[in-house]
Amino acid sequence: MTGFYMIVSIAGILAMLATFFLGRQFKDKPLVRYIPSLLAVLAGIASYIKARFFATGFEDIGFVILALIACIVFFLSFLTAFIMGILQRNRDNAGK
Repeated sequence: MTGFYMIVSIAGILAMLATFFLGRQFKDKPLVRYIPSLLAVLAGIASYIKARFFATGFEDIGFVILALIACIVFFLSFLTAFIMGILQRNRDNAGK
């Protein structure tokens, strides 16, 4: 079970860093920072569909675990992007 937590932690940190760097790079385009969240959702949906309809044997368990990891990564990435948006909005309003 420790391997699962390590994979989730590494994937979550990488997604949060990607979100952070995209948000810093494209300050004038706020929707760009949600790209890692969108990719995580698509990966989760694809993994679930693969597990439900196309897996044979015990593959479905692996794909369900991948879908679960993608859901956690989505949550972390979306939360990071949302907080960055709030902080940027507050910073912009304070400068006026």
